[in-house]
Amino acid sequence: MNRDRLLEEARESYRSGKLAEARSACERILQLRPADADALTTMAAIAADERKTEEGMRWAFLAAAADPAAPGPHYVMGRLCQDDGRLAEAETHYRRSLSLKADQPRAHNNLGAVLQMQGQLQAAVESYRRALALDPTLPQANQNLASILRDGAAAENAIAGFQRLLQENPRDAQAHTDLGNVYRELGRHREAIASYGRAIDCNPELAEAHFARSFELLTCGEYEEGWREYEWRWRVKALNAPMRAFPEPVWDGRPLSGGTILLHAEQGFGDTLLAARYVPLVAERCKAVVLECQPQLRRLLGGTEALPRFDAHLPLMSLPRVFGTRFETIPWTGPYIRPSTNAPLSSPGPNIGLVWAGEPRQGDDRKRSVTLQMLAPLGETPGATFYSLQKGAGAAQAASPPAGMRFVDLAPRIRDFADTAAFIAQLDLVVTVDTSVANLAGAMGAPTWVLLSTVPDWRYHLEGETTPWYPTMRLFRQASDGDWPGVVARVAQALR
Repeated sequence: MNRDRLLEEARESYRSGKLAEARSACERILQLRPADADALTTMAAIAADERKTEEGMRWAFLAAAADPAAPGPHYVMGRLCQDDGRLAEAETHYRRSLSLKADQPRAHNNLGAVLQMQGQLQAAVESYRRALALDPTLPQANQNLASILRDGAAAENAIAGFQRLLQENPRDAQAHTDLGNVYRELGRHREAIASYGRAIDCNPELAEAHFARSFELLTCGEYEEGWREYEWRWRVKALNAPMRAFPEPVWDGRPLSGGTILLHAEQGFGDTLLAARYVPLVAERCKAVVLECQPQLRRLLGGTEALPRFDAHLPLMSLPRVFGTRFETIPWTGPYIRPSTNAPLSSPGPNIGLVWAGEPRQGDDRKRSVTLQMLAPLGETPGATFYSLQKGAGAAQAASPPAGMRFVDLAPRIRDFADTAAFIAQLDLVVTVDTSVANLAGAMGAPTWVLLSTVPDWRYHLEGETTPWYPTMRLFRQASDGDWPGVVARVAQALR
């Protein structure tokens, strides 16, 4: 069989997900032509599909050396680095591939994905649009564009595209996962869970499918299985570093009489604040607890900077699994975070704290953030003074509050979360979007109203005005995707 026929056989097998057959055909080519760039690139792509990063990079470097003008090897290097969480390197490789051949819709899409994960949202949107200009049916680009712009038409195009891919190859685990992601974005949670399940059936080791499924299960209140699936987060290289390695064992929840347990933060501020409720429960099972948290939370939570000797350790967000937390057994015996200082306010009240924006570098921030001007109807509340607790990029908006709103910017007086907590303790109410301040106010047992998108974080679940994680919290949900004006109007009415 000649080389061209073998190469076509390899590519067809690869497209069909028959990786062993594709590899066999490539190996036969390489026996005849060891420097065949096409066969080497296909071998690199096979390794990428199998999550064999080092092997894939070796094949890709050989392919690039065999044909320096070929875009394929650099594209595969980008995939390998992206899957390994090396986003800046992935961006470099995708750009190199596109400089050699500009009309690659998948390369434009993947470049957009790594830009999005690095917080460069506008540049990501431009890359997705370039991909769709070349291939309007590309499901991944439609999916990614929809996730940022909340574009329903793009989401439906993505669903149709993934369904076409799965008709051609029903065993494509990544396509099942991507389809599940679109369903999740649309709030079609049961369909998302089913898609992730099919992905896992095809590839039981696909960490991204397990991790995504965990969020959907938790959102639906199915905690037992949800917490188990959540442990796959350590194997999603693009999102998390591996669990920190210590000589001491990972704590499994059993009593450690006379021992010290280290609890260490692993994710965002809100997750640390939510999990802090478990610290007293851990303390009941050991002699001492050491908490390592983010510097911004250290003064509030009494976290340590230098680690002392300890006997076992556990990441904070593994505590719900270790304690067997179910929807009906979420720990709450009252407020578990209390400020150590006071920050009196001069206004007689009602005094209302405001937070309107999250971290813009997060890919889903556009779903949860609003602008200060969008909260203008709240300013009609008789006698109310509004205090900005906003930090980060959104804090600049406090320089131009809505006309007629009695407004005080507290940001210059806030160094860390201990200061924020001291102010919350003096407020009558906190009105916030889904940010770390919502978790802080909830953990303090402060009256807290949270503005939520149609597809909220798992801790708020799918319906109702309350969450068992924070009993003093009231939830205001969008009636339809993007309907922040409707949410703000209901908050304003409730305030009046």
